[in-house]
Amino acid sequence: MTMPTPDTIVAISTPRGYSGIGVVRMSGPDSLPILTQIFMPTAADGFNDRTAVHGKLVDRDGRILDDGIAVFMRGPGSYTGEDVVEISLHGSPVILDAAVGLILASGARMAQRGEFTRRAFLNGKLDLLQAEAVVDLIESKTEGAAREARLRLDKGMSSRIANIASTLKDILAELEAHMDFDEDDENPAPDPESRLAALISEFTALQRSVDSSRMHRDGIRVVIAGKPNVGKSTLFNTLMGSNRVIVTPYPGTTRDPVDDFLVLNGMGFLLCDTAGMRQEPDPIEREGIFRTQQRIDNADIAIVVLDGSAPLDQEDEKVLCTCREKASITVLNKADLGLVIDPGHPLLQSTAIPISAKTGFGIQDLEEQLRMTGSARFSSDAGSLLSSWCVQPLASAEQHVKAVLDGLHTRSMAPEIIALELKKALEYLEEITGERADDGILDRIFERFCIGK
Repeated sequence: MTMPTPDTIVAISTPRGYSGIGVVRMSGPDSLPILTQIFMPTAADGFNDRTAVHGKLVDRDGRILDDGIAVFMRGPGSYTGEDVVEISLHGSPVILDAAVGLILASGARMAQRGEFTRRAFLNGKLDLLQAEAVVDLIESKTEGAAREARLRLDKGMSSRIANIASTLKDILAELEAHMDFDEDDENPAPDPESRLAALISEFTALQRSVDSSRMHRDGIRVVIAGKPNVGKSTLFNTLMGSNRVIVTPYPGTTRDPVDDFLVLNGMGFLLCDTAGMRQEPDPIEREGIFRTQQRIDNADIAIVVLDGSAPLDQEDEKVLCTCREKASITVLNKADLGLVIDPGHPLLQSTAIPISAKTGFGIQDLEEQLRMTGSARFSSDAGSLLSSWCVQPLASAEQHVKAVLDGLHTRSMAPEIIALELKKALEYLEEITGERADDGILDRIFERFCIGK
């Protein structure tokens, strides 16, 4: 793992563009000396720790570029664990670039993506799960995603991993103490079987949380499927509240899947309109149907759209069959033309919802059903969700614990081997928290950050 370097970094921490204020951030040993060169306090008190100081930003010739507020935060009590300075100026790109230029000329260098948080991690201010929660909080698209990321930032998941590691360490300590006794000692070896079995259940629960983590962060994947000309694109536009995709009376208008993000009562959905599925497509449609099938395979929820004003046919039945293994919602569209299909038809998995994507009839019922179905897909254990990169080390840790359990069942594993297996499990858990993470894992996480964070 790369340790922190002693240099000082700088970046603009607010988004590019014109705004009321913009923030320039520094971190490193020269943060305060550089600040004293480029910022003239209005009062003579200087820069006290964690005190907002009004003053003027000046260039090397003493010309005033802007006035603003500077805050100095002494390490190790700062975000990064180093001396940190934040200067709030008017949100003009010209002014902010000028401030960065002055700081670079004074000996600092531009920060890399996520370097402020990376330094916080390397200085022990955050573990790796908390560091990832920072960027998830910044990029959250819904209140639920922000709340879940905030809980992870408050060590919701870290504590859970730490509890597993603590149990393994306790068992290891008991085993090693037993091994240190003389061979003729009559005390029985520790029996950790029940505690290890409980850990297996915890591993299983954590692995289930990976999908929930992805849904919180990226939205629940919802695919709109059906044969051509049943109103899929009209329904997509109605749910999105805009004419997002082209709608025509001609079958096969939609060829490529179209995605957009929908928020319902604070819950995020990645909604996908797809090509119509039919039995004898032309070559271009065939590729579109192949892509539709891929989206159905990867979806969390399928909305199956049927033309409620016409009898079910073989193409409808094929779509229903394709989506049968999914959490699905069936809608009978074109209810404004009169329903021919019975909502309780035996081919439908559950009672279908009559709607008219054209007039808006039944859309609220569909949205409520979508929200309820989505809620059932989420983990109820907020703050205890893992990202997909954690799957491999978590599965490896579980494999070593299972090996110990198997050995205990068959009484075929010596205490020394049990201790070795448990140490391996601990090493994989330490990859997740970052205690043993290599630069490749760190790069994969911190490349998601902006430069100023």
